[in-house]
Amino acid sequence: MTFKTKPAKLPVHQTNPSVVLHYWGRRGGGSDVTRLLARHLSQAAEPIEVTLSLARQNSDMAAFEAIGLPIETFDRPGLSTLWRDTWLLPRRLRRHADKLAELSPAAVIVTMNAPFTWPFTRLLQKRGLKVIYVAHDAEPHPGDYAATWQRLTQDMLIKSADEVVTLSSSVVEKVAKRIPGSGRKTTVIPLETIYPTHRPSTRRTRLSHEPVRLLFYGRLLPYKGLTLLAQALKPFRQNPMWRLTVAGSGPLEADVKKAFADWPQVDLRLGWVSHEETAELFSTHDLLLCPYVEASQSGVIAQAMSWGLPSLVMPTGALPEQIGFGRAGLVADAMDPDSYSKSLNNVLSRPECVAVLSQGAALLLAERQASQLWIELIKTANIDRRIAKPQPDSSAPRRP
Repeated sequence: MTFKTKPAKLPVHQTNPSVVLHYWGRRGGGSDVTRLLARHLSQAAEPIEVTLSLARQNSDMAAFEAIGLPIETFDRPGLSTLWRDTWLLPRRLRRHADKLAELSPAAVIVTMNAPFTWPFTRLLQKRGLKVIYVAHDAEPHPGDYAATWQRLTQDMLIKSADEVVTLSSSVVEKVAKRIPGSGRKTTVIPLETIYPTHRPSTRRTRLSHEPVRLLFYGRLLPYKGLTLLAQALKPFRQNPMWRLTVAGSGPLEADVKKAFADWPQVDLRLGWVSHEETAELFSTHDLLLCPYVEASQSGVIAQAMSWGLPSLVMPTGALPEQIGFGRAGLVADAMDPDSYSKSLNNVLSRPECVAVLSQGAALLLAERQASQLWIELIKTANIDRRIAKPQPDSSAPRRP
């Protein structure tokens, strides 16, 4: 399957293009991607001017304000107030669309689906603005919240967006099968492109008697394979040379407590994990465990790579692709506990391989950071906008 490539176009008089990054969720992966993309664009060699369109209720607002970029907030109704605010919502959406249109950006980039995003992007397009939608997954994950709503609204966004960005080849192939023609307007840009390097010049040196520190991090949902992980760890129950930290929140918290209740090697940090705690976890562990039974790509793996932390993944979705098919970690041979256990044993029996895998993660991250695909996409959108914008008639008499 082939997808659209974008030929380079060089304008006669080039100016720094501007974009709006739009995310109306409250926190989590959408906030992280929006913030990282804003930094990536605004700190490029030829900077892009970035304005943020955020829900006023975003819990990460302080982190966004710390970037120092202009922010346009939208007072997004919640479920508890929607009945009261419904009649006001259309006018609020139009007023916010007018604000963004006044900025005359090259494009509005929707960094993740969120409530009211689809009708809002239609208002933007009616005002002549180009919309680029970032599709993180082809389908909602099993056990995800509001799966039907997510599927329907994302399909509408993909169909109506002027351009689509996916974070892996696996996602674009699945989307193109379900929505014919979408591949022609889709660009694949690896998630790690926008991630900074947090890795110290050298990762901490493991002593020979130290246990290997394993990490499971993220939302505790059925597709994350936590039951499978418990089964895969059983052969190492009496092995003192490893420790596991499970950090995250979600509907499976009670199940995780029960599964690992009497495991002395397992530390549970259940609940929402702050940015400071996240940095501590990624900088002090040796291997990220991703026993996911279904996945596209993973933001957690991208975070791990930014800390030089390798990952052990299942052969599903784009996870093998994301770690360079073994350059930045290990891929289990099959989707079962025994295969995952065998791959883990390769590390526990030869803990010195962790340093090699860590170096591979750092090198792969550097390669992806060098990508200019986001910059090229925006520059092309800016050229298209300038071509489409009516130019003054040079032959017309000038007013004195």
